[in-house]
Amino acid sequence: MMSLKMHFPAKLAATLLLAGLAGTAIAATSNGFANGDFESTANNGGLNFATGWQAAPTGNPALLSDIAHSGSHAALLTVPNGFGGSTLFQNSTIDGGLAALGAANVGDAPVLSFWAKGDVSTTGNVLFSLRYLAANGAILASSGNRFFQNDINPNSWTQISFQGQAIPAGTQSMFLEMNTAVGPLLDGRANAVYIDDIQLTLTTAAVPEPASYALLLVGMGLIGAVSRRRQA
Repeated sequence: MMSLKMHFPAKLAATLLLAGLAGTAIAATSNGFANGDFESTANNGGLNFATGWQAAPTGNPALLSDIAHSGSHAALLTVPNGFGGSTLFQNSTIDGGLAALGAANVGDAPVLSFWAKGDVSTTGNVLFSLRYLAANGAILASSGNRFFQNDINPNSWTQISFQGQAIPAGTQSMFLEMNTAVGPLLDGRANAVYIDDIQLTLTTAAVPEPASYALLLVGMGLIGAVSRRRQA
């Protein structure tokens, strides 16, 4: 009959090994862009806009709107005059003030999602571009221009989702640009797209804490010592 009796050294080794495993940090998720719901606002160069976001200084800058998918605010990309473009963007570290990405993010393929509704008229379009930037601003990878005017409508909100490519080594920040363009307006249709609840789901790899490494090493060492004594 098999004996389940365990001697003290083996018990101690197993306890330390399990404690080390239990102390391992769990992978964490976070939003790769700040203020994705546009609820925090600030006076940005004379323009009352969402904190952390930039509106390109064109004749049709992105605006803060109270027509929102959730909360009180959303971003509005609009070209009401019939010709031009409206652009919204954020560099996650420079504009958003988030921590730089590091080795724990390399290899993660983040999912970008947001809610949108609106109309770009018969001559317009709307797109987003997700880029991974190095510390010097160099583009390490890019989604290219992703058009979504055919996926939205002016009467209800639609969630847009996109699986990004794996984050390459050296990536420090994420950059998102959204843009609508039109020219000229036809059929009396507006060019106006509302964007809300932007979420870039970043998954940071689990990294054991220093104390966990120590417990794992001690536990493995004791198990090895017990094994050698039994073989002797």
